[in-house]
Amino acid sequence: MFKLRKYHGDRVQSLTYEKDGEAASVGILSPGEYEFGAVEKETTTVCSGEISVKVGDETGWKAYKKGETFVVPPQTSFMMKVSGMSTYFCMYG
Repeated sequence: MFKLRKYHGDRVQSLTYEKDGEAASVGILSPGEYEFGAVEKETTTVCSGEISVKVGDETGWKAYKKGETFVVPPQTSFMMKVSGMSTYFCMYG
């Protein structure tokens, strides 16, 4: 059902809900730069602030603002960078 996850010294936290093979999370990022790995496809919408993202072997960062969405393919690493507190909603699969 619900699971609280903490990453990077508690600077990134998400609350994940899983049921019947579906999963989604809401999260908050403190200012900083973070690396993650997507096991399955992740579709993320920025809810507040701005999140810059670099997916896989991309060389440049792309900034996403409130209401904008980015997708990370399965089995792909990605970086997130925020200069101020930012929040997101993510659907998995």
